[in-house]
Amino acid sequence: MTSSTIVEKIIAISPQQLQKRLSSGGVTLVDVRELSEYQQAHIPGAILKPSSTLSDSDIQQLLQWENLVLYCRSGRRSRQVAEKLVSLGKQCVFDLQGGIIAWQEANLPVE
Repeated sequence: MTSSTIVEKIIAISPQQLQKRLSSGGVTLVDVRELSEYQQAHIPGAILKPSSTLSDSDIQQLLQWENLVLYCRSGRRSRQVAEKLVSLGKQCVFDLQGGIIAWQEANLPVE
């Protein structure tokens, strides 16, 4: 799979677009930061799957979930996980632009 094919299957989503999708339901939101970061603040409804400890079973689970949105602090780690999932056959992954930093700058809710 070429890098351009991978890029085409990773869709950047703004905090506002994510908020709309979360409001309408049907989104699986995954935080790939570390536990300590998640405990400080996370987007309501997010499932924690730290990128540093993703197991094969975690990867298989992420591959199965529909309408998958990944996020981290600023976007680097979520992008790496998205690229891995696409390289393993995931057809589409949403990646929150700017991560939770952008989410909080948009004054959107955290827990």
